[in-house]
Amino acid sequence: MDAQPKTRQLATSVLAIVLWLISFVLGLQGIYTLTQIIALISIRLGSSVEEAGMSSLGLVFFLALGFLVFIVVSTEYHLKRVGKPESWRLFGWTIAVELSLLILYYII
Repeated sequence: MDAQPKTRQLATSVLAIVLWLISFVLGLQGIYTLTQIIALISIRLGSSVEEAGMSSLGLVFFLALGFLVFIVVSTEYHLKRVGKPESWRLFGWTIAVELSLLILYYII
């Protein structure tokens, strides 16, 4: 009788880890996508390709730093609330924002 809740908790934890890994990979892709979008907008506004490339280096640094902070904070958040609705809500918002960046990239 006690095995059912432990099995459910294990399945919930595994699903949370898989979703966290998916959001991590999509976040890394999001950094690349956002840099490409900003570079494309910069070039269309009259900047040269070299200037856009150089400004992209600084942008990647700040985006990666922000993403690192987000990953650490969200990991702590999920560890405290694994299996609760607020954890699933954060996964949903995170993946939705990252996928919307990809969709925006392919639209532009």
